[in-house]
Amino acid sequence: MRFLLLTLALILGSGAFLFHYAKLDTFAKILIWLKENKPADVTASTPSATPRGNIYDRNFRPLAATYKSYSIYARPLEMEDPAAAAALLEQILGFEQKNILASLRSERGFVWIAKGIDQDQAEGIKNLNIKGLHQVVETKRFYPNYETAAHAVGFVEDDQGLDGIEFHYNSLLRGDEISKAELKALNMDTGTEIGQIAAHLVLNLDLLIQSKIEGYLTERIKLTGATSGSVLLMDANTGEILGMASFPAFNPNRYWEFSSTALNNHVVSEPVYPGELALIFQQAAAINFKNERKSLVSDGLTAAEPIPIIEPEVLKRRKLFVAPKIDTVDPEYFVRFAKLLGFNQKPVTDIPLKNEISGTSSLLLTDPFYQVSALRLLTSFTALVNNGRIVKPHLLNKAYPREKTSPVEPILTNVEQNYILHPDTGSELIDFLAVKWLKMNSRNNGTKDPMFFEAHRFASPAVNYGQAPVHTGAVELAKHDPRILQSVMLGSIPGRDPKLTMIAVLSYPENNDDIYPDALESFGNKFSLLKPNKDMIQKLLYVAEQTPPLPSPDFWINSSSSVAKNFETPDPGKKDLVGSAAD
Repeated sequence: MRFLLLTLALILGSGAFLFHYAKLDTFAKILIWLKENKPADVTASTPSATPRGNIYDRNFRPLAATYKSYSIYARPLEMEDPAAAAALLEQILGFEQKNILASLRSERGFVWIAKGIDQDQAEGIKNLNIKGLHQVVETKRFYPNYETAAHAVGFVEDDQGLDGIEFHYNSLLRGDEISKAELKALNMDTGTEIGQIAAHLVLNLDLLIQSKIEGYLTERIKLTGATSGSVLLMDANTGEILGMASFPAFNPNRYWEFSSTALNNHVVSEPVYPGELALIFQQAAAINFKNERKSLVSDGLTAAEPIPIIEPEVLKRRKLFVAPKIDTVDPEYFVRFAKLLGFNQKPVTDIPLKNEISGTSSLLLTDPFYQVSALRLLTSFTALVNNGRIVKPHLLNKAYPREKTSPVEPILTNVEQNYILHPDTGSELIDFLAVKWLKMNSRNNGTKDPMFFEAHRFASPAVNYGQAPVHTGAVELAKHDPRILQSVMLGSIPGRDPKLTMIAVLSYPENNDDIYPDALESFGNKFSLLKPNKDMIQKLLYVAEQTPPLPSPDFWINSSSSVAKNFETPDPGKKDLVGSAAD
């Protein structure tokens, strides 16, 4: 009896196991079939009603383009004559007929035939009316210059701008309905009818200038071993940004592969310590204060304790530019002067400032702990050398709405374009800087040449050697070989009545003793780390002075879809915004 019961249990158990195994096997096969035949890639990418507007440099060279990509897939079970279909597809696609036929005879429910083909091929296949063949149209964003100008242009995901111009003018590029308040925030005329019409944007950037300053920055990075840096070049009279470079660089076509350090625009996100360059602003304040007092018929100003002059960096000064003796100035007036230059306000600009370094609460630029962004520092320096006119640094030149005959220009009425300095202050400051700082021989002829002012911030011995902080005199400091933290350069091209102004910043790693000190020793007293050479200066001026062309009437019709028709965007689902940078 026990044997019979055991036998029965085994039989029933085996049957149940086989039954459940059969169900599991069937379920597994169903999952495999669904995975193989899932048309997710087909339904996920569809053409938008209004393609996103393109972005161009000032010469209408493409910086960002929206284009259509065509792909063909087949459902083999729907095919009536795979051999005939393969023969026709071979003539249009140029693929081998046997490979196409193998796909069309597949037992799978869904197979790709061709991806990223051009519009003519897609239309030719569509006109064949082959049963079982289907077409997918995808709208893609492509950046044909890859790393070049990436931080200025930004990048997009799912038609949403995430940084740069793509972010700031997202509504214009997409053709969203725009309110008057948003138009005002974008520095557009509130009476402009631009809503729900996707616009193409033309920037002030010049790709030739951009490429030049990016190469310049990369060379300095390699020479010094710096970990990050930035360069900004603007028109000294209009605030138009002609070039903006940031290091590390990134490729906006694959932005998810880069770290946040590479994605940051260091023009606004990197803290800049003016160092000895603050002396330029202090001297300007002293000259302006003197000129204002001369202009007053009756001055009721009371004497105040003058602000002390910051102690220049004495370390390795024999190898770097030597700052002159600077006049003292009333501290309260110096704070008001800094406010006039806009140091206490966010710059009115179309560069996204979401990651901008927050300035210190003190407006005394001579404070050794004062920091500011490169954008603010250059904007204020520009006002000093262009006779005191505050400019608005801006990237956008014009917007070209679709179906409109004329472009829309940003307005600058929200920035006072008046002169904030005494009329004589600018010229007196330039003469002082040319003769006293740069040791130019002739005031009149010398300032026709560019003027560049360079400063370097050093670590104290306590930071440099891990010692406890102690009061150390200049002579004692000079005995050590200090570590350099940052180099900053401000430039005016030319010195008087400048066409361009420029800032360059390099920040170094904790241990930078391997490369930079050797360079100082090699080049000697006249060594300048950040000053551009004459050839670069001449090329920048030549290109900047060229009048940008006007687009032909058919430009917007013929240029929108031919920039990168064969480019296939990788899957952004695999992005890792905090991963390692792929430099």
